[in-house]
Amino acid sequence: MTKTVRIFLALSAFFMLSFTVAACGGDDDSNDIPSNAVASVDGTPVTKAEYERWVGIMARSNGAPVVPDPPSYARCVAGIQEQARRVRGQRVPSDSAARAQCRQLDEQVRNQVMATLIQAIWFEDEAEELGIRVTDAEVQRRLDEAKRAQFPRRGDYERFLRSSGMTEEDLLFQMRLQELPARITEKIQREAGDVTQADITEYYNRNREQFAVPERRDLEIVLTRTEAQAEEAKRAIEGGMRWAEAARRFSTDALSRGNGGRLLGVARGQQDRALDTAAFNARVDTIVGPVRGQFGWYIVRVTRVTPARQNSLEDSREAIRAQLEQTKGQAELTRFGREFQERWSEKTNCRTGYVIPQICGNAPRPRTTSTAGGEVVPSREDR
Repeated sequence: MTKTVRIFLALSAFFMLSFTVAACGGDDDSNDIPSNAVASVDGTPVTKAEYERWVGIMARSNGAPVVPDPPSYARCVAGIQEQARRVRGQRVPSDSAARAQCRQLDEQVRNQVMATLIQAIWFEDEAEELGIRVTDAEVQRRLDEAKRAQFPRRGDYERFLRSSGMTEEDLLFQMRLQELPARITEKIQREAGDVTQADITEYYNRNREQFAVPERRDLEIVLTRTEAQAEEAKRAIEGGMRWAEAARRFSTDALSRGNGGRLLGVARGQQDRALDTAAFNARVDTIVGPVRGQFGWYIVRVTRVTPARQNSLEDSREAIRAQLEQTKGQAELTRFGREFQERWSEKTNCRTGYVIPQICGNAPRPRTTSTAGGEVVPSREDR
């Protein structure tokens, strides 16, 4: 699948579910589902026509040579085998192997399409209940921006539509389906609740160590392969050679050598243990070494020490506020997402053969294990 197809076919990550269970049968109340539909969401149908249209689009985006045709999958099997024949050296799968691929693809596409079309209704109705309005003009503007970014050459966009089997209306649908959950997310997080001054003070007092700034040292180093080379470099510097010149001539450490032998703003514990110990025990402007480390022999000089300090509550207030707002917003979003899914799945009824777990309210509930070690199977009334 091309990058562009992925962009337009990917749903927003908001509340999206990963399906590991194939579509399956469940309780089917046909009175709730019109004869021309595969599902009904609170009275709004998902029609067979739109389902079949998106099956074709999703199958193509998943690399299928043809749309899966259950239950025999005859055309799909032939398409997979023909696709393999066109690749030199690739083994043509047997009928049974190709049929298994078709069955797996069919289940994958079915779940994708059912989830997409059902959740499109969920998001539309939820946005309306929350007072969120996304205009056609806003969605069109988003699509136009994407077209300019993804299709800079004349004719690319039209070629994409032909190859994907999509229309501009399909892309607008996808853009809207990305914009709605994003707006819902923003609203839920924005209204999660205020962070008080008391909240900020409590957090600071419980996490003072987070606001401690450790001592840092600016170093000049030379790293050599042997002790003799380190001694030579040290004598050269003591004899008047600039440290940068000594680093360029003797050092094997590419990072510091390219910076004149300097390592700036080093905190304790960030370097080779031997270098770390020597640097944080050294006096300023005193050459220390040779010191044997993990990567060779060091000579080191401390040029500056920035003492450790504790950021005050006042200095940290806005950073703490932002962190607490993010944490509170994420917690509220998680709670809302769980309630959102439960509430809307209860309003969703799917026709037998199109039922998918966690989306269709009439999907069989998973078996659970009792404390006595046996299985608890939900009764029909519970389902």
